[in-house]
Amino acid sequence: MRLHMLSLLVHVVRGLATRVRATCLLGMAASMLFLGACSASDNSPSTLSGHVHIVGSTALLPLAQKAAEAFAQEYPHMRMEVEGGGSKVGLQAVTSRQADIGTSDIYADPALYPDPELTDHLVCIIPFTMIVHPAVGVRSLTRQQIIDIFSTGTIRNWKQVGGPDQPIVPVVRPNTSGTRATFRKYVLGGRDENGTLLQSDSSQTVLQTVAHTPGAIGYLAVPVLDNTVQQVAIDEQLPTTANIQSGRYPFWGFEHMYTLGQTEGAIDTFLNFMLTPEIQRLATQLGYIPLAGTRLAGASLHVWSA
Repeated sequence: MRLHMLSLLVHVVRGLATRVRATCLLGMAASMLFLGACSASDNSPSTLSGHVHIVGSTALLPLAQKAAEAFAQEYPHMRMEVEGGGSKVGLQAVTSRQADIGTSDIYADPALYPDPELTDHLVCIIPFTMIVHPAVGVRSLTRQQIIDIFSTGTIRNWKQVGGPDQPIVPVVRPNTSGTRATFRKYVLGGRDENGTLLQSDSSQTVLQTVAHTPGAIGYLAVPVLDNTVQQVAIDEQLPTTANIQSGRYPFWGFEHMYTLGQTEGAIDTFLNFMLTPEIQRLATQLGYIPLAGTRLAGASLHVWSA
């Protein structure tokens, strides 16, 4: 279960009274909790039953779905239901008791979600990446160029950044997107976006839109990336674990599973299951970064800011 010592560490590092009870921290703290989460559950596969409904982040959806499938195989009397919709949809679903777990790429703002029983469970690190239509040919952009494409509008043609003479089509995610919030904060420096606004928050929709729209540029979670689009580095840096750990790559975040009230039974067993070596290895295979043993330069900027 959760270690009281780690909960205290969360409060000390964050530097303010908070309702967040994180299940994992960075570095040695994350490793300690990871080992604790691997302990045997009191709920055996033959007796645990019920229904767990998970809603939210499309960036976490690939891992959440596969983890739910593996959980249902291990606990055959469980019914797992996993949906996307976006981080803010997930937070709204769990706080309104429409879902058991709300998944999110961002921390829940206490001003928007003031319920003191809302509890944060960190499950992994998520790298994000810029993508373009494969015919664009541009392989790296500076942060300022990205700002000028998405926000100021001073860069409107790919020839301005070494690409073809072709209009740039920025693809923008809706306000429900935690990926968009992360992009605005850590890449655009808090600036607003301008471009083709998608009507639904789906990483797959971003992928398909950029792949089929000449001159398009967008952003999504690395686990969703495939060869239908071209990945673009930021300041010559790609979202590798080494670049994120060293602080050279800014576009990443933590994946959260939020619950409301006391977790027990199936929900608690599933949250612990997310931190087992099996699922953390699966996370690595899918392109996420496991929490255990990962030390991040400047991590406090991502972990503790709202």
